[in-house]
Amino acid sequence: IETAPLAIALFDAHSLRVLQVNQMAAAFFDRPAEQLVGGTPHDWFIGAPGEAMAADLRSAGAANEVLRRELRLEGTAGARLWDTRFVSLPTSAGAREQVLLVASDVTEQRAEAQARFEAAIAQREMLVKEVHHRIKNNLQGVAGLLQQNAARHPEVAAILSESVGQVQAIAQVYGLQVGSAGP
Repeated sequence: IETAPLAIALFDAHSLRVLQVNQMAAAFFDRPAEQLVGGTPHDWFIGAPGEAMAADLRSAGAANEVLRRELRLEGTAGARLWDTRFVSLPTSAGAREQVLLVASDVTEQRAEAQARFEAAIAQREMLVKEVHHRIKNNLQGVAGLLQQNAARHPEVAAILSESVGQVQAIAQVYGLQVGSAGP
């Protein structure tokens, strides 16, 4: 387990003391591996984070299911996001003696996903602006055609000028609607 790309820590299910860790687990707990063996979550995480991890270890130790959590941990290298799984390891007699913690650092994946999301929103806003601009231009073109017909046929000029005004008003509305961030 020493060379695994995942943080792996084995806990005693009753005392919640660490029995074994690998180097990635040392990064997870933000402490040297030697300092971790024999300690509990309360030794590394003060307050709510320590209580939450101890509760997760107890819950996993009492269940047959994998308990999954995403944890945000502050360390010397800054905040990191970890996808964690707690698994109860029963003995041959069926008693729950150990809990295995397996975690992977997902900080970069979450940052990349957030960047993709923000890029998609920006692209959507740009497309909405472009569609509104094209609709406005097309409506102004329709108004121009109606004005040309009114000039060629003076007998319907009054009726067409009312329609031209309505079409130009609609075109103005599309000119004002520039997306969720604008007017």
